[in-house]
Amino acid sequence: MKKFISIAFGLAALPFLVQCASQSDVSELRYQMRIVNKKIEDMKSSTVDPLQKRQAAATGQMEQLEKEILELKNQLEDTAHLNQRLKEQNKDLQESISNVAQEEASKREEALSRLEELQREKEAQLADLNNKLNAQQESVKAIQEARLKDAERKAKEAALNAELAKKKTQSIKPGASSAPTDNKTSAHIQSEKKKTKAASTPGQETTKTPPVSEAAAAPEKSPQPAQEAPTPAVSSATTVKAESKPADSNFKKAQKLYEKNSYAEALPLFEQVAADSSTGEGVDARYMMGECLFNQKEYDKAIMQYQKIISQNSEHTKAPAAMLKQGMAFEKLADKETAKVIYKKLLKKHANAPEAAKAQENLGKL
Repeated sequence: MKKFISIAFGLAALPFLVQCASQSDVSELRYQMRIVNKKIEDMKSSTVDPLQKRQAAATGQMEQLEKEILELKNQLEDTAHLNQRLKEQNKDLQESISNVAQEEASKREEALSRLEELQREKEAQLADLNNKLNAQQESVKAIQEARLKDAERKAKEAALNAELAKKKTQSIKPGASSAPTDNKTSAHIQSEKKKTKAASTPGQETTKTPPVSEAAAAPEKSPQPAQEAPTPAVSSATTVKAESKPADSNFKKAQKLYEKNSYAEALPLFEQVAADSSTGEGVDARYMMGECLFNQKEYDKAIMQYQKIISQNSEHTKAPAAMLKQGMAFEKLADKETAKVIYKKLLKKHANAPEAAKAQENLGKL
């Protein structure tokens, strides 16, 4: 810029210098002016033109930058609009998610309340079943006690009859007429029998007095009545032993009837065996009672029989099978929740039993 200013001053002062200077000075000035002009042209070509080009290029870059800035602004505006829309969508999603969560929570609460009600109902049913089982157990105990008392009464009657027979034979004297003695003895025995009947429970049978006519007819054989007297006591013992045989035969008969699908006929025989505590087949008979009822589709009654085994004989080999069939009976009654509970108890208490695999399979299907 300083060079341009000096040149401008030189050109401005040129007319004044021409008037004052000589011809040689003028020529020299012209020469210098040419040099200056050349330098100015060179400067223009070397400096101004590149500057102009650079300025033009810078202008183009500025325009390009302005375009890019505008594009960026447009993109920012679009992004802002998208963000706004996303925020609105997020709000809608949050509201819908909260509504769904509330609905699911209410459904869960309703389901839990239903399950609790069902559980309470099942507990009430189980309590009712337990009460019924306890009542049946008490009745069975009462029947057993009545049978024991009846056996004791019969044994006492047999002992009394033996004692009476012994007294009668001892009262017979040698050489006396057989007819009066026989009449007195029979009258005495009849009176003793009446006393025995009066002392016994009404409706129960009494043991018959053994015949003593032979002892009265032969007074010379005094040892013979002593041998006849213990006979009633021996007969009472044999009756106790004989009671177990019908139970065994009843179980076999019931088993054969069950194999022939005669469940209604087999049920009372199994019940007789289960009620008799003198045999070791009571639990097996109780289980078969449940099987008969199950096959007759009387699932409620079958459940009660299985429950007796589970509650009274939990360590018996039939206990896992009874739990399995009890769960299956509840399935037949469309009570899947109780069936699940029973299967889980079976898997927990009898995990090594063969029935555990079937229980796991049934539990997986529910």
